[in-house]
Amino acid sequence: MTNDTTTRKKASSVFFAAVMVVSMVAVGFAAAPAAAQASGTNEGSISPTTADAGEQSYDIQIHLDGVDTSNGDTDANVTFKFPDAFDLSSASLTNQAVESTGAGTNTTNVGSNLDDSANEITIEWDDNNGLAGDELNVSFTADQVSLTESGSFDVTADVDANADGTFELTDQTVGTVTSDIEAPTIRKATHYENGTSTPVLEIAFSEDVDVSNGDAEIGLSNGTIVGGSSIDISGDEVAPGLVQISTTSVYNNVQNVSVTGVTDTSGNDLSSDAVDVTFAPTTVDTTDSSTTFEAFSGENVALENGTIGASFDIDGPGVSRTRGTGTNSLVYVLDTDDFETGDYNITNDAGTVSTLEIRNLGLNVESDEEEFTTSDAVTATVTSDAINRDITADLLDSDGDVVDTVETTIDSDGEVVVDFGTQSETGTYTVEVTDDNSAVTAESGEFTVVEAPEGDITFEESFVTEERGDVANITINFQGDLETAYLTIGDDDEVGYETNVTVESGGEDSVTVGFNTYIAGNTSASGVSGSDVAFLADSDSDATVTFENESETDLNNMLAAGTYPIEMSDTSFVATANGNSDAVGDLELNERSVEGFQLWTSSADVFEDVETVTDITNGVENGTVVETDTLTESDVLVHELTATGLEGPLELNGDLETLVDSGAIDIRIRQTADTTAPNSPRKTADVTSMFDDGDITVISTEGNYFIAFNENNLDLSSDIADEDAFEVRVQVRDERLLDPDEDALDDADGLEEFYETATATFTYEDATGEFDTPVEVQAAENQSITGTTNVAPGQEFNVRVRSDSGVSPGFVQTAEGVTVQADGTFEASGLDLSEASVNDTFTVTAQQATFSAEEDGTVVETVGEAAFLEVSELNPQDVTATVGDALTVTATVENTGGQEVTQTVEFRVGGDAVASQEVTLAGGESTTVEFADVDTSGLDAGEYEHGVFTDDDEQTATLTLEEGGDGSDGSDGSDGSDGSDGSDGSDGSDGSDGSDGSDGSDGSDGSDGSSDSETPGFGAIVALVALIAAALLATRRNE
Repeated sequence: MTNDTTTRKKASSVFFAAVMVVSMVAVGFAAAPAAAQASGTNEGSISPTTADAGEQSYDIQIHLDGVDTSNGDTDANVTFKFPDAFDLSSASLTNQAVESTGAGTNTTNVGSNLDDSANEITIEWDDNNGLAGDELNVSFTADQVSLTESGSFDVTADVDANADGTFELTDQTVGTVTSDIEAPTIRKATHYENGTSTPVLEIAFSEDVDVSNGDAEIGLSNGTIVGGSSIDISGDEVAPGLVQISTTSVYNNVQNVSVTGVTDTSGNDLSSDAVDVTFAPTTVDTTDSSTTFEAFSGENVALENGTIGASFDIDGPGVSRTRGTGTNSLVYVLDTDDFETGDYNITNDAGTVSTLEIRNLGLNVESDEEEFTTSDAVTATVTSDAINRDITADLLDSDGDVVDTVETTIDSDGEVVVDFGTQSETGTYTVEVTDDNSAVTAESGEFTVVEAPEGDITFEESFVTEERGDVANITINFQGDLETAYLTIGDDDEVGYETNVTVESGGEDSVTVGFNTYIAGNTSASGVSGSDVAFLADSDSDATVTFENESETDLNNMLAAGTYPIEMSDTSFVATANGNSDAVGDLELNERSVEGFQLWTSSADVFEDVETVTDITNGVENGTVVETDTLTESDVLVHELTATGLEGPLELNGDLETLVDSGAIDIRIRQTADTTAPNSPRKTADVTSMFDDGDITVISTEGNYFIAFNENNLDLSSDIADEDAFEVRVQVRDERLLDPDEDALDDADGLEEFYETATATFTYEDATGEFDTPVEVQAAENQSITGTTNVAPGQEFNVRVRSDSGVSPGFVQTAEGVTVQADGTFEASGLDLSEASVNDTFTVTAQQATFSAEEDGTVVETVGEAAFLEVSELNPQDVTATVGDALTVTATVENTGGQEVTQTVEFRVGGDAVASQEVTLAGGESTTVEFADVDTSGLDAGEYEHGVFTDDDEQTATLTLEEGGDGSDGSDGSDGSDGSDGSDGSDGSDGSDGSDGSDGSDGSDGSDGSSDSETPGFGAIVALVALIAAALLATRRNE
């Protein structure tokens, strides 16, 4: 800056004069000019106060108070300081001015300096001989200034009044600029079903945005776009910064979302590429405390509260954490990958607690082999505890790269096999499977793929044995790249029969060919084709079996017993015929037979789940299918026929019913003669009708045939009755199966002589059951009541316990699903009688059972201690006597309880007590009671129930009383028949006397019905009659 010399000298003179007047202390400053003064700033400003992205101009000014501008030869400056967010590298300055408001004139020589490295702008000027307390406005315009970040930034100033480098005023506020230059972004994207079960894709932005012109494109993992094009989201704004797009459907393969046409409130365009979308298959509405929500461990769970910025407390096994939705979001996604199974409490901001149950999906995958060859299809089996789940299986190489992918569904058995086909690259692999909906994953162990060996074909078994009429299974193994085998069975020159079959492996390692020895050599018969002779044994295999030809097509009989060569070539049948086979073996055919018939029984409850022979075998092992010779009401009878040679006709005709309809096999169920009433026809089942109605079930495996029906479906000519016995006969009548010798057949009366028969007999029983007595329970939980029945094991029914009338408070308890065991016992357990009291009585009843059972019971202090007098060994039991006879009856009475008891024991005839005695027995003790000389003279002739009765039990039998009279006298004389020897002496007597003795002999016939062995206790009566007869005889002799 240039100074006016004259002006400076004048100012200096004035200044020194003033200083000398004011103070003598100023001597030290005699050589220096006086400094300008600045007492402070009044105000500053910067315009505009907001900034957008890009460069713009700012008008900046500051007002200074108390500036001494009276000495014109002194310089001054103000330095404006800009924060680092300002970019001054392209800035330029205009309109620099310093105005003296006090003097009314502008200062002179205003200059400026822009230091973009320090982010500072300095305005300089000369004093203008103004006032000692002047006021200055310092202003300028800064053009092409930009901000590099968003925020609020203060511009300040430092004042140097005399340009000596010392700032009298520092950090004086000029103004504040607020900028928003950052583009909005997508903070997160979530696909889930919201609280109204609507599938949505929520997009949470980093700040408030304007979506009025917005579009979204939702991408799926298969490369497609939801809806096929962009979606207008202008109407999907839930709140500023939050959009929820209704997707109509749930897309568990959602991958990403991209958004265009969205700006923030400052107009900044959304700056974001496509962002990944998190999929949550399960949603917990945390305002619902009444529902238990379920999810699989490892899947994402959406937590929603209906409010933006909500938080959730999550507590469960090994977990206690707080999480929130965050800015501009209604949902938090809970990753359960590290969660144990169990219940978790989710508490929202309002304190509402929801329950989330974490279960195990049980997803697992295992390779089907530890080693595959390059010619093998690489397969793995995927299992899951849940069914019908869509999965994606990836074949991974040793680097973890995906080699192949298979998308499939786990079936209703919780299993699926994934097939990646052949793999040309050898190495180590694994299979990773992902449940599409839950994103739960599982990975197999390592397995290897090795080079395939050279091609080869072999027989699994080179020697195959089968019975005539059955299906021989011949299994061929394929190795390497061989896919075709040419199989020849038999040799026309050696055994008189030969057939050729082509086998294509279809990528299978082994293929089983079924060869029907029943129909082989008979393809010219009506309805028979080559595919009936040779066929693919496994219908699920990808292989194919083609019958080419056979040397004989109209054999009358089955293939004869003997050895048939089997040969195979990988080139042609001609190679085999020329002796160039690649594999050889033998098929041995043995004679067939019907070997046995066995009966089993099971309950209908058990048999409804029986579908295979394995089910029957398991039932035998666990005691729900048992061997029997009886059929109880409503149970299932299973007839096991063991026979060989039936597989061929069954394969040809389809099932046993067809063979029965055609007469090849006959099944007859007919009542036995000894249980048929006289002059009545035998009851016979209509087997054909039972087959037609689907009432007969046939389950078979090679050599064993299980024929079953429920007693309720036994279609008889008349009603079945207790103790009816039936013979079941299975008869093979098919001439081709029987294959009788031609000469023997000519000599026989017919084919009937050659029928093969198997029989078994069963007896029908009414269903019965009873509870074990005494029925006692305690007034407590988990009480049990037991019993026995004759029904088949496995039957399920209910047992009800109801208090008797007069018991207060009353009670009713039911044990459900009581199951009959193999030994006929059952136990109703888990009865809660804690509300009952000791000495309460009740009735226990079997319900929904095929039998009836009811018994009285008592609530006791201790089960098993109450006295119970049981009656047994009644003697005599069923007996015949004459009216007026004196009876003697005995029985055993035992106290099976634990306490001593005194009871009156009665002998009753026809329900009336005719004799009694008092018995006292301690627990476990027994005694024999006798009722002697019981008079029957007051009874009429007829049948009576007689027996011994206690308060707890009884044993009864039948007493038959006959009329008294001559026959009775004869009966009395029966025991005295020995005296008839004396009648020999009647030779000396009148012949008529002998005739009289004959009358006594007639009475002797009556004595046969009343011998000592049949009527214990009646011996004294018989002896008395004998004495009377002897006396009468003696009297006659004396006469």
